[in-house]
Amino acid sequence: MRIALCGPRRAEDLALILQKQGAVPLFRPTVQTVRVEPHVLEAQLRKFAQQGADWAIFTTGVGLEELLKQAEALGLWEGVYAQLKRCKIALRGYKAERALKRHGLEALVEDEDGTVEGLIEALQAHSFAGQRVFLQLYGQPAPRLVRFLREQGAELEELLPYRHVCAPEADLTRLLEEILSRQLDAVVFTSVPQVEYLLEHARKRERLEVLKEAFEEVWALAIGRVTAKPLQDAGMRVWHPQTERIGALVTEFAALQNQAAAWS
Repeated sequence: MRIALCGPRRAEDLALILQKQGAVPLFRPTVQTVRVEPHVLEAQLRKFAQQGADWAIFTTGVGLEELLKQAEALGLWEGVYAQLKRCKIALRGYKAERALKRHGLEALVEDEDGTVEGLIEALQAHSFAGQRVFLQLYGQPAPRLVRFLREQGAELEELLPYRHVCAPEADLTRLLEEILSRQLDAVVFTSVPQVEYLLEHARKRERLEVLKEAFEEVWALAIGRVTAKPLQDAGMRVWHPQTERIGALVTEFAALQNQAAAWS
């Protein structure tokens, strides 16, 4: 099977797993990841190390790890870690939870479904009036979460250690045409922005409906239900594994294909 990989992060690991299953992985990223300017990140980390906050909210594991890695490189680790132990911590997603526990820290508030909406719901039991909140975002703005915190009276410091931007138009066009011409057997999405940039590109080119038709034959594979949602909202067929892991995506999809082959 020819399988396109739409995300740059961990693409090599995923490609290796696919190759072991006999697939042909093709790198077709729909996003690019850009790090924030170093002096901006340093200023925000120094402020947190010196002043702390009442709350620290983390929305991704990779974002949390990046912050702590940069804090250590800047000689701010001890100060940042001490402030994290003092403040209340909230987080979204199991990856952020796993990253937090690796550093001996625990969250007071966690979402139940891996979504920003789930995090907002969990935060509603707490008061944020006059509270200083250090918010790590995850590649794109989170207007609903930011609006909720500001409406609750929080003094908000937004930190975006990296951001997702659209891949070059030529790359998106290449992927879109490969899907529409059925040159691919499957397309793997591991984050929401990867999906959104492809759908937006198809929409601009007035190819959204034919893309929907193509995904009846080409498999759209999502790492989990959060990533699958924008495809579902667009009325497109999408499959995701029961366990939100790259390994599970490959092995469960391979099992599905083997089962289908056995029935045919």
